[in-house]
Amino acid sequence: MKRLIICLTIIAAIIAAGICTIGTVAQKNERLYGKIDSVLASYGESGAEAEIAELKKFFEREYAPGLSLVVNDAGLGEMMNSISKLGPMLESGCDEFLAECEAIRSEAERIYLAELPGLFRVF
Repeated sequence: MKRLIICLTIIAAIIAAGICTIGTVAQKNERLYGKIDSVLASYGESGAEAEIAELKKFFEREYAPGLSLVVNDAGLGEMMNSISKLGPMLESGCDEFLAECEAIRSEAERIYLAELPGLFRVF
């Protein structure tokens, strides 16, 4: 009986850790989406240098350090590359600025979807 209780406790701890991880990724993604939306809104009106700097600061200080413990670093590296391109793209008037913002958003979504449990990941 003790073994059963210990096994159920371990399984419950694993499930709780997974739920907390999914919640953390979702919460940080929502904040990242808000920062991206503010960059896009200011891009249409005027220069978006301040919003890009705020997005970069959020990513470097909150998003990447918080998620680097639980997600693959390759996705975070892709996002950092895209975020670092935004400033020079804005200055040069590059047509791909909006596409790069959407690439950041889609990479964050991919990270979230990779954390969701699924039967297809077991087999």
